[in-house]
Amino acid sequence: MPPKPKVDPGWLQLQRERYGSHYRYIPPANIRQAGDLIPGVLKKMGLESESRLSDIFKCWEDIAGTTNATHSRPGRWEKGVLTIYVDHHVWLSELKRVASASLLKRLQERMGKSAVRQLRFEMDPDL
Repeated sequence: MPPKPKVDPGWLQLQRERYGSHYRYIPPANIRQAGDLIPGVLKKMGLESESRLSDIFKCWEDIAGTTNATHSRPGRWEKGVLTIYVDHHVWLSELKRVASASLLKRLQERMGKSAVRQLRFEMDPDL
């Protein structure tokens, strides 16, 4: 068990007068930034894939290029596999054959190699 931090008794008394007798000093080592907690909370709630997909969607035109982005969109992200929805079977074939490797490379550069390990192309179910 780590040693208790030494706190100035006068300062502690002032804080208790200011905030009430229930005031308890929390040492800085136990304090974390809220942003550091968000990924863990999203994962526990099962929303990690939605968050990752949102990040990809925001920069999709930069990653895919304007022409490819007009005919495709990020659809699902599950355990490192990004499913890209395409609006026409010709574009589906073209993206699979020509752009797959370059898209994966740009996604990995932007999101990290462990974030997107594989791409899958499917026809857009909303069309």
